[in-house]
Amino acid sequence: MALSYVVMRFWDHYGTIPAVPISAPITLAVLAAAVLAVALGLRSRFAAHREARLRAATGRPAERPQRPVKPIDPLQAARALVLAKAAGLVGAVLGGAYGGYALLLLDHLDVDILRTRAITCGFAFLAGAALILAALLLERILRVPPESPATPSENLASRA
Repeated sequence: MALSYVVMRFWDHYGTIPAVPISAPITLAVLAAAVLAVALGLRSRFAAHREARLRAATGRPAERPQRPVKPIDPLQAARALVLAKAAGLVGAVLGGAYGGYALLLLDHLDVDILRTRAITCGFAFLAGAALILAALLLERILRVPPESPATPSENLASRA
């Protein structure tokens, strides 16, 4: 955000600052919603798979007839992780760029067109932050649990 602010400050000093497309916050918000949908879908599939494994291990029957739960394909999980990493980077870069631009435009809110650009940049910054949060949620859902319920210090001692 600071780099964007400095670049836009120089750009404003030596010429006219560029326009901000109205599609910027919309695109970032749609990407955030898509990443969030993937995260919530995978979370529910992981929960259903965990519950089915626990039911099978304890020998309990299902409360109501259910279709069998398919395990998650590791390649699908890897693709979702790549999506999360890329979405986090895109959200950070574009959110920071539009955030710095919005900070620059805060000094010029008396001009109508610059006020509109500042509002658009502010929404793009918020959508970029939402994209980062959705990506972090997806990464958290895709964490691999520890192999044993032992504490981390016991795991380190057993590896040595």
